[in-house]
Amino acid sequence: MATLNYSNRLQNIQNRKYDPELRVSLMSESASAKSLPEDVRYLIESMRTIDDSYNKKTINAAERVQTHLETNFNLHFNRAYRTQGSVITNTNIKIHSDFDLLAIIDKYFYPEKSPSNVYTESDPNDDIREMRKQSIRILKEIYDEVDDTGEKNISIYNKSLKRKVDIVFCYWYHSTKYEETKGDGSYEYYRGIYLYKFPTGPKEKDFPFAHIHNVNYKGDITNDGSRKGIRLLKTLKADCESSIDNLKGFHLTSIVHSIENDQLFYRSGDEINIAKAISGHINLIINNPEYRKSILSPNGTEYPFLNDKIVTDLIILRQDLDTLIEDSIKDITNSQSVRSAILTY
Repeated sequence: MATLNYSNRLQNIQNRKYDPELRVSLMSESASAKSLPEDVRYLIESMRTIDDSYNKKTINAAERVQTHLETNFNLHFNRAYRTQGSVITNTNIKIHSDFDLLAIIDKYFYPEKSPSNVYTESDPNDDIREMRKQSIRILKEIYDEVDDTGEKNISIYNKSLKRKVDIVFCYWYHSTKYEETKGDGSYEYYRGIYLYKFPTGPKEKDFPFAHIHNVNYKGDITNDGSRKGIRLLKTLKADCESSIDNLKGFHLTSIVHSIENDQLFYRSGDEINIAKAISGHINLIINNPEYRKSILSPNGTEYPFLNDKIVTDLIILRQDLDTLIEDSIKDITNSQSVRSAILTY
């Protein structure tokens, strides 16, 4: 069984939730919080949401980038913009979370029913490379910090809002299902994008809008329980003393998303029960290869756990989770005051 330094881990959370402008942390300073043992407080604080006002600042930073680009682009095609990232699903664990602004060529699309783009007026590869080229020029004239080394994106840092935004360049991908349902109010659930790997490709298909919809839907019908579970795993990964780099946020989200809703439904004080449900599910994923490889991503199109190398990381993550559960249960079981404090945290 692992040993966890809860003092250090609580400090890590405080650092991730620190607002340098107000010089305060978003960690709870209530009387009930201060009366809790460190292990129980770490469990609860790991699962708490980032205040919406901070997430709005992140979205605002992306909106400013969009405005700068649209004001200065000189392109023969229109652009569409969308956003993605943990801020949109409210599963971020940092005030200053990175955020994706999707810049999409809006003059044509790649249809599922055709092997290639049927548009012929210009070369789509030239179009997307020119959009990236102009974006770099525009943003370097406005922002001091612009990173143009990414294969799929460029990044800016907004110093006034203290937010990083990744600008990702894409084409529309229209699935047959999207074409069949786009007039019935389903919006873009079945609509995808092609991410372009610079400088010469290839394109990578993704369905971010289905992902966002499904993660948010599960979060809502579990009374934020699934979101709490995702935040917990992200926190444990961030604070893990061992390297578990094979596990990405995408994997952690997929783990929680594959758990039955009734095991994640949140009622006040249910943090420990959600943690136990996640531990049991990770154990199943580790020990049942057939089940592990059958798990689908939230958008229903990918299998995140096909690579067996990820099992080692899952074992380390589960050990930390199980230690947290065991330590917390002891304090919760042995103290009525702790049980009461949890309910008013």
